[in-house]
Amino acid sequence: MAGGRMTEAITINSALDAGALGRTFADKGRIHIEDFLAPASADQLLAAIRGNQEWYLAYTENGEAVESPSADIQRLNPQQKQQFFARIHQRAADAFQYCFLQYYVTESVNRGDNPGHPLHVAHDFVNSEAFLGFMRSLTGEPGIRSADVLASCYGPGHYLTSHDDTHHARDRVAAYVISLTPDWNRNWGGHLAFFDKAGNIEEALIPCFNALNVFSVPQFHAVQMVAPFARSARTSLTGWVHR
Repeated sequence: MAGGRMTEAITINSALDAGALGRTFADKGRIHIEDFLAPASADQLLAAIRGNQEWYLAYTENGEAVESPSADIQRLNPQQKQQFFARIHQRAADAFQYCFLQYYVTESVNRGDNPGHPLHVAHDFVNSEAFLGFMRSLTGEPGIRSADVLASCYGPGHYLTSHDDTHHARDRVAAYVISLTPDWNRNWGGHLAFFDKAGNIEEALIPCFNALNVFSVPQFHAVQMVAPFARSARTSLTGWVHR
């Protein structure tokens, strides 16, 4: 029982062959897989994201990751809010920066926060043998042993600048994004973009519904800014698989 509602186990589309898909992953170091989850599972996760009331604005400050409760940001008056975001965007001009809403599911589970939260089933799923085994076969890395997951919500003006996901304390094999964004317009931005050595975009993937994107670490990528005229948010579950 989660928040008074029964949640079902999340399941992968049984028609997918991770070993065969792994050949594409081996060639490019990344892959886009449509219809990743069973339809009912994708619907369940989207409903959990849309129903989530506990969002945090994620950004960096002095080189450190920061999470500010979204409710606190909303209480700022217009001038304070303008100054707050101006400082974040100023740092984005010449350093790694991001600005979007997140609920770090795995950290909440590990701290024992919000027991029964509908999104916590996502942590169980990405640490299940079904998901970890799929990722071992897909990436060709038998040492994968765990994963973490966060829910993200990119509204107008949100972004994630170029980086390669290297982490000094975690042995990340690959990053993944379970895209859970219905009815997205290509002109709204929010694409998951990959770069060549010159900074040109090699590939950019539009937010969509029930697709899995996996890419090896390290690999330079970004989430392009969501346009101010976007009529909805880019929603997903994302994280890393670790040795």
